[in-house]
Amino acid sequence: MAIVRWDPFGELMSIQREMDRLFGRLGFGRLAESTASEVAWMPRIDVKSTGDDMVVYAELPGMSKDDISVEVTDGVLTIKGERKAETEKKEEGWLIRERSYGAFERSLALPEGVEPEKITADYKDGVLEVHIPKAMAALKPKTHKIALGEGKK
Repeated sequence: MAIVRWDPFGELMSIQREMDRLFGRLGFGRLAESTASEVAWMPRIDVKSTGDDMVVYAELPGMSKDDISVEVTDGVLTIKGERKAETEKKEEGWLIRERSYGAFERSLALPEGVEPEKITADYKDGVLEVHIPKAMAALKPKTHKIALGEGKK
């Protein structure tokens, strides 16, 4: 067994890389080097059941429907797009800039048995509404009763 010299700064750099990787997966990028306007954002979503159907609402203020993509791949509903930053004009300056811009992607696993071709989406007043027919019905447990035989003699 070889003796390895302990490098505390190397350990800290390793932890920092892991934290950057974790925050990157959450959509925040390198927090220490970015301002609020550069930090990636995630739209807030609500999921509601209406009878046997499921409806997903996503807040996408200030976006046009051309900037939004909704698709289903292998049973996963994905909403993605990009909110573009306003360009700053020379004669105008920002006093406060808190809104976030950039690309986003939200994914939700759909229950087995949902038919992707029957999913519909509407976008109005900054809210995306995705209607998933019979999604809640697919989540209900299915029980099959098995008859008992007389047994072998």
